[in-house]
Amino acid sequence: MGYAADTFAQITRESYQDWKNRFYPKQKELMELATNGKLLQEQLGRVDENNANALRSAQQATANRNARMGVSSNANDNSQGLRAALMTAGTENGLREQEQARQMGILTGADAGLREAIKTGGGM
Repeated sequence: MGYAADTFAQITRESYQDWKNRFYPKQKELMELATNGKLLQEQLGRVDENNANALRSAQQATANRNARMGVSSNANDNSQGLRAALMTAGTENGLREQEQARQMGILTGADAGLREAIKTGGGM
């Protein structure tokens, strides 16, 4: 071929090797994390602690508000516990739905159009 074509081919090969050595391992790691369910399990593991903290904050706020108004709460009231159970179930179900949507998006390439629009600076 010619000098320009050979030079361009060499630059292309070097660019591909650079991508393969620097970016592909990280891309592969991220794809494995997104598809093996490990991220979902870690998120589900944090749900109980986060919900317990939120429930404690809500109970403290309710106790403070009742104390300011001179009202005592009923010891047999389990509405906070019921709300906590509903909150936990809703959070876990939402996480599972999001994980399924993420995996389907990866399999179908659903986000490719958005990536191309961002890359080219186009609007959606």
